[in-house]
Amino acid sequence: MSMGTQSCVKFDTHIKMGTTNAQTNSEHAPDEVHSRGTLIDTFFAETVILVTGATGFLGKALLEKLLRSCPRVAAIFVLIRPKKSRSIEERCKELLENPVFDRIRSEFPGALNKIIPVKGDIGMPELGLELEDKNMLTQQVNIVFHSAATVRFNEPLKVAVNLNTRGTDRMLDLCRHMTNLISVIHVSTAYSNADRREIGESVYTTDIKPYTVIDMCENLDDETIGIIEKRLIGNHPNTYTLTKGLAEQIVLSKGSGLPIAIVRPSIVCAAYQEPYPGWIDNVCGITGIMTEIGRGTIRSIVCNANLVVDVIPVDFVVDTLICASWHNVVQRNDTIRIYNCTSSTLHPITWREFGYLTKKHAIESPSRYVMWYPNFTFRTNKFIHFIIVTMCHFLPAFIIDLILRVKGCKPM
Repeated sequence: MSMGTQSCVKFDTHIKMGTTNAQTNSEHAPDEVHSRGTLIDTFFAETVILVTGATGFLGKALLEKLLRSCPRVAAIFVLIRPKKSRSIEERCKELLENPVFDRIRSEFPGALNKIIPVKGDIGMPELGLELEDKNMLTQQVNIVFHSAATVRFNEPLKVAVNLNTRGTDRMLDLCRHMTNLISVIHVSTAYSNADRREIGESVYTTDIKPYTVIDMCENLDDETIGIIEKRLIGNHPNTYTLTKGLAEQIVLSKGSGLPIAIVRPSIVCAAYQEPYPGWIDNVCGITGIMTEIGRGTIRSIVCNANLVVDVIPVDFVVDTLICASWHNVVQRNDTIRIYNCTSSTLHPITWREFGYLTKKHAIESPSRYVMWYPNFTFRTNKFIHFIIVTMCHFLPAFIIDLILRVKGCKPM
């Protein structure tokens, strides 16, 4: 799969905006870098921002960078839904206690007070907003970062459509009522068009239209949806990429006339530099694979080792989001800009290289939770993979659980 990398070069996401230790490509003079940082800081001064998905990995990093590099931001509203008997205030307090904000607490005391939780849910009609909150947002918000989505690949189609596609539609409805809106950034994925081999920085339409899929998911029963789900997914690998692609088409149609742009990151991995090198707050996705390789619990992976694994550090993505929001205003035109935030052909790494480095560092810096000497193999033969998994994954796990049960312990 080939993806555009123009946006990464265009915005030079190595630039650390508003900081003294800015890195840049050799093509940019130091005074230009300083000027960019100043322009972006000035652009965000006294603005009111709305962020969805703020409790997620990317959302946390975005909040931290906005507060630290654009200290004159007036306020940041974060859309939070109550969860597991916890109020939005409790969830917001838990969010702000995250170690990602340690630098903010040290260097900018009081800056976290600019984060204001708002009760809402992208999966509900009208975003689950109370009338008073809706009026407040429509009157005060200037900039929107919409990153809320379900990133589970095996999410049922109804759920994925409601959150990723219909949720984007609901957010655009809210944006259309905002009287002081100057910029909207929709966070998509570089794999929203995973059924295509060549992906440019444009929105691709499909034969089946987004609102047709939404109508089916809202009106048909689960059994019927289950029957047609595979046909709807088509050449997409899962419901995630399908529904994110449909969401882009809604942005293209419903976002017409709005100051909106789309950013498509590929596989978002740990930070390169900010908030500090290697920062990560979960063990999902590719991080989970690396973790389990390090523990020795993964011995076989179905994968063509010669293919490129397109990873991008989270701080590069955050910088692209912020720069895109600024550029969306200073270079305003009638088209919706799309930015493929990928490593792609710029700094490619194959799965073979990725696996070698993961194993190398797992051996040099072993995990305290290691269960087996780290060693694994990429293979494309699924039958051989099944045999290896049975012998090296399930059988040892069964034996260990059996021993634990005999000793009266809880099985793992």
